[in-house]
Order: sequence, then structure tokens, then C-alpha cells
Amino acid sequence: MKKETVGLEALRMKTRVISAIIALPLVIIPIFLGGAIFYLVMFIAALIGLFEFNRAFKVINKDFYVMQIVSVIMLYGVMWFKLDSFYFSSGVLLLMMSFMYYVIKYPKSELKEIFYTLIGFYYIPLMLSHIILVRQFETYGSLMVWMIFIISFGSDSFAYFVGRTFGKHKLAKELSPKKTVEGAIGGILGAAALSVVYASYIATTGIEFHMMHYVGFAVMGAVGSIFGQFGDMSASAMKRVTGIKDFGNFLPGHGGIVDRLDSIIFVAPFVYYALLFILKGF
Repeated sequence: MKKETVGLEALRMKTRVISAIIALPLVIIPIFLGGAIFYLVMFIAALIGLFEFNRAFKVINKDFYVMQIVSVIMLYGVMWFKLDSFYFSSGVLLLMMSFMYYVIKYPKSELKEIFYTLIGFYYIPLMLSHIILVRQFETYGSLMVWMIFIISFGSDSFAYFVGRTFGKHKLAKELSPKKTVEGAIGGILGAAALSVVYASYIATTGIEFHMMHYVGFAVMGAVGSIFGQFGDMSASAMKRVTGIKDFGNFLPGHGGIVDRLDSIIFVAPFVYYALLFILKGF
């Protein structure tokens, strides 16, 4: 029995590694290149994430899903043409369309469908769109966008290894039994350290860095890790409520898009607004 368990775990790990090897270039290359390919990848990820979210909460009304798609198209169109003043117009449009539909269909339409529709849109496409906003930073975007992934994956990795090595006190027993306080602290410190290391690399590209910028990056890494860990546990909470193991199986061994991006969903907006503050003096 033990041999079967070990063999199954080995197979799962092999599947995860193969999936990661295939998926990483599909993520890294578009982000590095930017442009239309990058927007297309983000757009597809947003739509898949929405589908996973709606399926998890059993939102079966296709009309609401169509309204979400229209709003996503509008959101990415606004960003493509850099119409900054209209950034939140897609969310406002979705809110109005949802309530208009509810009024027209009343009492056949349920009010909770509106909430799921709005939360799904804000939680996935709108939050993830901040990756594009960071990438759009003039001159620095192509460098700064990697901070989102450094903080998110760095925090996850440090939290995992520190938790396995030193973890004793449970962080959120009901949501994630394996997470520990020690692991969470390790994730925070690890993300902060990696952010400073990356700031040192950025300084070699010719961008003028002052000591306060390094401090800012360290704080951004630490606080970003906290946001990322809450993003992870928020996804866990939703899976507990809906009774699912994963949001999807888009990435074998890793789950769905939402499972893989749960921490990034929270980190991306934070990094964008933090960078607005840190880079203000550049």
C-alpha cells in the first residue's frame, strides 16, 4: 500500500513538473515580448478563469456569462488603446447591465447571480488586468512586471520550504491545514529578500536607484507576500464553500487557472499601486 502511495505521489510530481515546463514558456515569452500576444494570453486566461469561477459557484445563466465577456472585451480594449480615464467603465457597465437584466427578467432571475457575476469579473479579469497596467509603465514596465511573479512565486516557495522545515504552529487550520505561521513568515522574508535582489539587478540597467528605493522594494516584497498569501487562502475558502478540490484541470497536476494564479490575483494590483508610489520620483 505504501509503495502504491509513493508511486502515486511520484506520478503526480512528474505530472506537475511536465506541466510547469510546458506552461512556463507560454507565460514568460508573451510577458517578455508584450504587445498583442501578451494581451491575447491575458485575455484568454481571464476568460478561462471566469469559466472556472462560474462553474464552481454553479452560475448556469449564460446571459450573465455573456455580459461578463462583453465587459472583459471592453476592459482589454480600453487598456489596449490606453484610455486610462475609462479603465473602470467596464465594471460600471457590467453592474448596470446585470441589474437591468434582473429587472427585465424579474422574478425569474435571482439576485445572487448578479453578485456572482460581479465578483467573478472583479476577482479575475479586473484584478489580473493590473499585470498589463504594470507592463504599460513607460520605460520601466518590461522590468517591473516581473516583480509580480517574483513576489508571488518567491513567497510561495519560501513559505513552502520554511513551513516544511520549521513549521509547528498552524496558520489557518480550517482553510489550509498544511500552512504554518513559520511558513508565512518565511514567505514574507523571502519575498522581501528577492525583491531587493531584483532591485539590485534593475539598478544595473541604468535606472537610478536610491537607498529608499531599495527599502521600498523590500517593503513591497514583504507586504505583497501578505497579500499573496491572503489570495491563496481566499481561493481555498471558496473551494471549501463550493466543495471542489480545484477550480479546474487546465494545468494537469496544478489545477485550473484560478488555482495557479490565486496569489497573483492579489499581488498584481498591490504591485501596481505600490510602484506608482515608489517610482514617483523617477
